[in-house]
Amino acid sequence: MTTREQTYADIRHEKDETISQHLHSTQRLNAFHDDIMKQVFTTALQNHENQHGSPPCPYSLFLLGSAGRFEQGTISDQDHGIVFELDTEEAAGYFLTLGQTFSDGLNEVGYPYCEGKVMSSNPVWCRSSAGWKEQITSWIDAETLDTIRSLHMICDARVLHGKKAPVSALKKQITTALQQDSHKLKRFFENIQFMKKSVGLFGQIFTEQNGQHAGSLNLKQSAFLPYVNAIRVLAMKEGIEPSSTLMRMKALKKIPAYDGRIDEYEEAFRTLLEFRLRALKNAPDYDSSHFVNIDSLGPVRKRELRHILKTAESLHHYVQRLTAKG
Repeated sequence: MTTREQTYADIRHEKDETISQHLHSTQRLNAFHDDIMKQVFTTALQNHENQHGSPPCPYSLFLLGSAGRFEQGTISDQDHGIVFELDTEEAAGYFLTLGQTFSDGLNEVGYPYCEGKVMSSNPVWCRSSAGWKEQITSWIDAETLDTIRSLHMICDARVLHGKKAPVSALKKQITTALQQDSHKLKRFFENIQFMKKSVGLFGQIFTEQNGQHAGSLNLKQSAFLPYVNAIRVLAMKEGIEPSSTLMRMKALKKIPAYDGRIDEYEEAFRTLLEFRLRALKNAPDYDSSHFVNIDSLGPVRKRELRHILKTAESLHHYVQRLTAKG
């Protein structure tokens, strides 16, 4: 008797039925997301091999964005890429179609397509090792907002399937370039230096004024990204490879120059992760999962949020001063 192959519908059912059991911590929730995405990839690979045969060479599938950093919330979109060994048109075609199959599977299971098309179904994010090396060199030299944003994303890469070494090499290429040229490091920070003010002089929290999220704070833009972006810059400056913001903070604390400076930021970021789980666990869709209605918070939660936002601003200014020094 043959065993029925797992379908995307099976995985979607498991995800929807059991995710509520994994909302006690960000660590547990992201381990759950990883398991679901691995199941999706296994099914996608089986479907793809049935039509196109086995992969022509070794490859690594890596996650980007919040998934790469192991910081996804309850609802997440998809960000991923592929690096493969053979620099041939045949290999490129094989892995692009595999990337498309994987992207479609993730979408069916409940991880919507990335609006910016940062997916392995896009040839920009699906390349040979040689192609990736050339692309990263081009991005580093270009120094445009878009290319620097792409470099930021690669720095958050984490392997889901395959060997880690090819992806580590890409990240190493970026950190080496930044460490050798202080101007490039400054440009790396300038790309994320704009920070929308979210707390007023008297502690008032600035919310969205119009639209369906009027009266709500964009937690991603006002809180998460200031922590994530600033710590990423320090990690790249120091050649720290881990993608997780907390792991980066842990590594930074071992460097004498940061002694005593990171603890406050780490505590606030941990509080932010817990705050998001409590405040947004029942968000109905991906867009809504970034917004918290301020009026729904009690006095204690509002004080907690103010502290998170003010500490994020402090961290942002701290990193700005460091990068200005070179």
